[in-house]
Amino acid sequence: MSNSFFDRRLLLNTLLTLIGSAFLLYCIRVAIAAHLPYLVATILATGLGFLEPRKGWFLAIVQAASIWLVYTFVLEHPTNSFNIELENFGLYGSMILTFVGSFIGSRLKRVFDRG
Repeated sequence: MSNSFFDRRLLLNTLLTLIGSAFLLYCIRVAIAAHLPYLVATILATGLGFLEPRKGWFLAIVQAASIWLVYTFVLEHPTNSFNIELENFGLYGSMILTFVGSFIGSRLKRVFDRG
């Protein structure tokens, strides 16, 4: 099982990713500007890449898909147009930052492992 893609470490990190995604969704919902969700998304995504330097892309997909699916199908949407735009901006920007941060985190981990 150690040679398979879905090893125990990846499954544990996937669980941590889902917990982080829930926190990110909370930040998207309570934010009064896009700064908080973007900061949280960047920190969480960098951690994803740092946890799994080779499989961080999978964790980034899990985080981006989970926040989009839960926001779209589970959460109640605001009625105020400003809040709708703010939450959409925070949601889609956080999804993009998830992939960028995961890449940066994996690069940082590889640099730290060399030195």
